[in-house]
Amino acid sequence: MNVFDPNPHTIFVTLAGSQAHGTARPGSDVDLRGVCIAPLSVRLSLFREFEQSEAPLEGSLWEQVRSRIAAHPTAANGLQVRSESVVFELAKFLRLCAAANPNALEILFADERDWLFAAPAWQSLVAQRQQFLTKKVGQTFLGYALAQLKRIRTHRAWLLTPPKAKPSRADFGLPDSSTLGRDDQHRIEQGIADKIRSYGIDTLDLPKATRVALDERLRAFWQDTLACSEEELENRMRAVATQSLSLPVAVVATLNAERRYLAALKDWHSYQTWQNERNAARATLEREHGYDTKHAMHLVRLMRMGLEILNTGELRVRRQDAAELNEIRDGSLDYDTLLTLATDLQRGLEQAVRVSHLPSDVDFAHVDALSLSLARGSE
Repeated sequence: MNVFDPNPHTIFVTLAGSQAHGTARPGSDVDLRGVCIAPLSVRLSLFREFEQSEAPLEGSLWEQVRSRIAAHPTAANGLQVRSESVVFELAKFLRLCAAANPNALEILFADERDWLFAAPAWQSLVAQRQQFLTKKVGQTFLGYALAQLKRIRTHRAWLLTPPKAKPSRADFGLPDSSTLGRDDQHRIEQGIADKIRSYGIDTLDLPKATRVALDERLRAFWQDTLACSEEELENRMRAVATQSLSLPVAVVATLNAERRYLAALKDWHSYQTWQNERNAARATLEREHGYDTKHAMHLVRLMRMGLEILNTGELRVRRQDAAELNEIRDGSLDYDTLLTLATDLQRGLEQAVRVSHLPSDVDFAHVDALSLSLARGSE
């Protein structure tokens, strides 16, 4: 069976990452993102399913793209560092855009100065790109930003109090081998998870974006009511669930110890990977400032982009605040100031969602029709 080659069917290639944000500096590599339209024979094939390619661009497409990169003010130097390409099939790309995926929307709204190849089909899609900006960006851009913040906090904890040794079962009062069989553990854990899920709104027939928003508000309410952290809230919900299931005290204690041990073991392995694989220059900045400043730059950028979309209906990939973002990457904010800024931006995002004039969701019928029209036009 032949592997599908997306190069002849690619309708768009653009710069991404720092080159597209305007934050590239000497040593920045070149990230390329593209979209292709697979022929009907591939789309309907039982054996040639294709969603995306992460292989280098080839042939005449690469020749065109490379010549444009060579003329680009910052990306030209990046080719000497490293180049990475990802090309999405149209159907997957439009699904991601409809879900307000930040990475996909950045491709759709890339600054024309960073376009490297654009077929007429891409121009047709761009003409309708505003249809993909919805209130869901408040959820997705914030979610991506908070993921950066979680990494910052994790790495900072490793910097300040690094794990001293690989955890053992004995550290958690556990015998060398589990007293519960794996199947029994899985069955009990599944019962606890189902019970906790029943306290929430996952089973309600609501749009996903609405369920996520309601769930976030409920969690915030319980955290404020109980005056506890998110982690402590999880532990309390678990305790309520295990009690309601009438599980033996000894079994619950063992399960909880097993969970703490596995979490510590996962943290240890993650710490080892982080120690061994992180960039040397980035590690120096991290030690100097006490947190990962590159993650901080992305955190601020994502939150600001989300705010701009909600307030203005525009997605600005090439950043007017690029110089300030690079200053943040270089450590212009101390850790406490960063946390304060992140909290303020999060509140701003949550408020912007409530007052934004953007639609709550995309018109799925319209997106379907657009996808079909573009696919037919490519045949």
